[in-house]
Amino acid sequence: MAWQNEIPKNILEKMIQEKIDPLYELRKRPTCDDIFVEVALAVSKRAVCLFHEVGAVIFKGSHILSTGYNGPASGDLHCTKVGCAKIIGGEIKSGTGLCRGTHAELNAIGNAAKFGINIEGASIFVTWAPCYTCAKQLVNASLRHVLYLINYEDARAKKCLETAKISLTRYEPRLESLSQKVEELRNTYEK
Repeated sequence: MAWQNEIPKNILEKMIQEKIDPLYELRKRPTCDDIFVEVALAVSKRAVCLFHEVGAVIFKGSHILSTGYNGPASGDLHCTKVGCAKIIGGEIKSGTGLCRGTHAELNAIGNAAKFGINIEGASIFVTWAPCYTCAKQLVNASLRHVLYLINYEDARAKKCLETAKISLTRYEPRLESLSQKVEELRNTYEK
């Protein structure tokens, strides 16, 4: 292999030593779940909601099948352009059905369907635990596992997933770089 001959021996040895260090896997090499977290966080940056940035990644094994983020339907007005439809008379009115947004999980399911991607038996990583509406659709899409970063208290969602035997797991990062991001998010949103 010619490329090794071009690298000074001490640098090549250092590169190899780092990779065979038993702690390398634990300290530096991200797992697939770690990568899915990073992708979900990156995808969440596309959200146009004024209040939440939520991202979702549907995957099977180590392969990403689909992604989604919260926001209005394609071609609809963005909240960042026209304001939040839930703000009425200066107050946020929850549960009114006025929100233009679709949750990240539903957009990920819709994107998979749009492109003919089979997600049956897959898992989803979402930055926020699912609400009841999303939980029902995760069941209907035959997903098997939900991982999340930030807790969203919705007893009906948890019961729906439990009844359908879909596991719900709070992701706990092991890499220092991810631990800091996750801690910051949880400190901001979990009160």
